[in-house]
Amino acid sequence: MNIMDRVTRFVISLVLLGIVIFGPLWNLLGFFIVLLSVLFLIAGITGFCPFYKSINVDFTKSDEYFK
Repeated sequence: MNIMDRVTRFVISLVLLGIVIFGPLWNLLGFFIVLLSVLFLIAGITGFCPFYKSINVDFTKSDEYFK
């Protein structure tokens, strides 16, 4: 993943965690949102996306990202 992907996933994970922590979502939906945000956080930190790997796509070069 390129740096834009990583930063975007990191920010999305923080926003989702903030919604659950400061909002009234402490039920099953909140659990799934926390799970999704943890997955985004791990992908943002490590730079590895299992979905990209499964479809055999490589976005490490930023010029390929915008084609």
